[in-house]
Amino acid sequence: MCISRVSIVRIAGSAELGWVAPTGQGTVYAVTTVQRKPDAGGDYNVSLVDLDEGVRLMSRVDNIKPLDLKIGQRVQARVQLTDGRGLVLFDPLPVLAGVAP
Repeated sequence: MCISRVSIVRIAGSAELGWVAPTGQGTVYAVTTVQRKPDAGGDYNVSLVDLDEGVRLMSRVDNIKPLDLKIGQRVQARVQLTDGRGLVLFDPLPVLAGVAP
């Protein structure tokens, strides 16, 4: 994720808003699988991801089978450019040995 981007988030415990540079890391809050025929691109997931900065986004987690994605899984954002338009997608972060998601 581009570190020159910033987001407005509510400062924890107050009514104030502030600017922060997002890390792009977050946790899958909810996920559903959209089933499509293979010739239409196959199945994909639609996910709600809670960014570490407190913002919740609806997006997709790529590079994982849709049914393997789990609530609580850690993910990293990236921007995919298609036809000059950016789309925020997520990739799963590696699971550390001995650490529960």
